[in-house]
Amino acid sequence: MIQMKSIAAAAALALFAPLTACSQGETTNEATAAEVDGTLASAIGDAPGLTTVSDSLSEAGLGEVFDGPGSYTLLAPVDDAFAPAGEALTGEENRAALVAVLRGHILPGHLTPEAIRKAIADKNGPVTMTTLDDGEVTFAAEGDAITVSGADGSKATIDGEALIASNGVVLPLDGLVKKAPPTPST
Repeated sequence: MIQMKSIAAAAALALFAPLTACSQGETTNEATAAEVDGTLASAIGDAPGLTTVSDSLSEAGLGEVFDGPGSYTLLAPVDDAFAPAGEALTGEENRAALVAVLRGHILPGHLTPEAIRKAIADKNGPVTMTTLDDGEVTFAAEGDAITVSGADGSKATIDGEALIASNGVVLPLDGLVKKAPPTPST
């Protein structure tokens, strides 16, 4: 069983190997961000309101990725937003769909809300980025809020304080930006 977990962890890491993790912004302690001790994995695991996404990352075998040296930004739907989808995607038979949803919520690099706001201001409009599933999300400013839209039309708002860890950033969202693919009926 330990060997299977090691193989699953290695496979999860292989999914991310072609991507280079580069710093996309500055780490600052701003009004909308809090620095936390440790890695993304520990920040997600300790964060109130992110239990479902934390459990889902573990279920999908992706949790260990956030303990590594790569820098990522996790668009983390809060429990109220992710619980129905996360719970529906549990179990071995739904693992591929769960991984697809989660990869659609992960960006390479270290993106703080301030860096996103600056990019939007510099471009004088929305900014599009590629997720780890080769999908796209678009960040836009709506008043003081930052919204994130997925390619399928889903839209969420950064909801709460960003967590800045040693190897990335967690941006809590009030919704999903990538929906689960339909699962076959049993």
